Amino acid sequence: PLRLRPFWSTGLEVEVVPWKLEAAMPARPMAKPQKQGQAKGHMKPMALKMVKPPGTLKRSRKIKEVIRGGGKGIRSALVKQMRSKAGWEVKVQAAAVDAAEEVPWKDRAGVPLRGGFPLEKWPEKFPDMVPDLGRNAWLPDDWGQGVKTTKPTKHSTGTTGGTLVSFISPCGRRFFHKFMVEKLAGRKLTARDGFNGQLRVAWLQGMQNQFFAAGSDQDFFKLLSSKERQHLPPASDLHVAVVSARRAGTPQGLRDIATVQTQFQAEGVEPTWYVDEPSLEEYRSLGLRAVVGGKLTAARNMALRDAARLKKACVQVSDDISRWEYRHGPRATEKGDDAANAAHSAARRFVISPVAAARFMLAKLRAASADAARHGGKAPQLAGVYPLGSCARAFGHHEVGTRHFILGDFFVVDRSPVRFDEEMKLKEDYDFTCSHIAKHGSVLRLNRLTIAAKHQTNAGGAVAQRDKKGLEEERNIEILQRKWPRTFYRNPKRKHEVIMRWPNAEVQDDEDDVEEEGASVGGGGSTGERKRGRAASVERGVKKRPSSAAR
Repeated sequence: PLRLRPFWSTGLEVEVVPWKLEAAMPARPMAKPQKQGQAKGHMKPMALKMVKPPGTLKRSRKIKEVIRGGGKGIRSALVKQMRSKAGWEVKVQAAAVDAAEEVPWKDRAGVPLRGGFPLEKWPEKFPDMVPDLGRNAWLPDDWGQGVKTTKPTKHSTGTTGGTLVSFISPCGRRFFHKFMVEKLAGRKLTARDGFNGQLRVAWLQGMQNQFFAAGSDQDFFKLLSSKERQHLPPASDLHVAVVSARRAGTPQGLRDIATVQTQFQAEGVEPTWYVDEPSLEEYRSLGLRAVVGGKLTAARNMALRDAARLKKACVQVSDDISRWEYRHGPRATEKGDDAANAAHSAARRFVISPVAAARFMLAKLRAASADAARHGGKAPQLAGVYPLGSCARAFGHHEVGTRHFILGDFFVVDRSPVRFDEEMKLKEDYDFTCSHIAKHGSVLRLNRLTIAAKHQTNAGGAVAQRDKKGLEEERNIEILQRKWPRTFYRNPKRKHEVIMRWPNAEVQDDEDDVEEEGASVGGGGSTGERKRGRAASVERGVKKRPSSAAR
């Protein structure tokens, strides 16, 4: 296996074997190279040589600057710096350039994963090129990818150009087009050829997203109360279930799978993928721990039973989530969108790992259970995230909702006999929420914790379960209204959609926003059976009430 130090700034080491990443060392603070003779604000030119390993860095970064765009912003800074080196005028965040330069060549996504043209020969043969921080989804493991500079011409406008993505063959030839790579490889290349590379890209960008955000996982845990921190579980207490179907056969699906898989594996947690039987071998061929789960609700229940058998908490996650984010700050002092936006903008932002998010929620659940045990009351056993991509409007309300909808895309169940209704194919997370409230008296929705997930157009999602006439939607709505007649109401603005309001619960604006935002946050939780535009925009904020619709 190829031994990597996947993120130079944390000291975390992993082993990259075919389709697998494993954590091996704890994190440590990031270090930054000593700058000499460099004016403030000046961008250091990209050096065409191997970057020194972390052990040779001379001083530590005292103040961590938040990098716009996280990992993608760092890769963009690398490209812009290469353009600058070639004589083009560019504007780029200096901290992002520094972060890009600090990635050792051997750890970059563009370096061959196995075999390939020796990296030590790249500077001599390709002096105008550096290894890329990104990697095309179809590029085979033994090929490399770099970024080379180009000179401006009299026809250059200054808005584009300056760099070319280059593909380096195992024999050391350079190409610039996919069809030439396919010609040399002797076959058509697909995303399955480059899945190992996408694991590396997903891991690299995920670690960069977390490290260059405003807070770390450890800072995030400090938001828990002292009692809650006493119940903070280790990662080994989590049984992570990804309910998925028909996603391993598309390029976008493979990228999403790689993103989810690596974000858990980077924290030492191996997820279990609950998939449909026809897709089982496709998922296993990627090196995933995959089992046949059947249809959506059956798979969800199987995951709950497995977690109970293992005496662990069950974490269920959608297969297309790219980011987990938490906002910490005071509640808006006035009503209205402007005040909520202002409070949201002023709040401290944490980009966290999914494992940290699950442990945080479980600590709150177990602390509540401990209090209930002492006083002889009930305690919530289900925790989830805010159902929209931005929690700006949530700053007008309490940080926690106790009788409000829990999104099926990411939730934690501790100890509960409640199961999903297998009669339902859509909107099953609405029913699951109500069942938990009825059984345990409440749920725990963290209104400042959000996720970024894909839109409903993803292949293999709920689109496959829907029909243009909305017959399946109507059937599931009838089940909800039959089981919970005082809770679900027809949405007057959207056909085939409902509004959930538990009797006597606090009315929060998000209940209407969910219906109007198109986020259609519930109903099918994972992409294995449904896809919606829920949690699609992380930075959108409130501004005006969105016009797109949901449930």
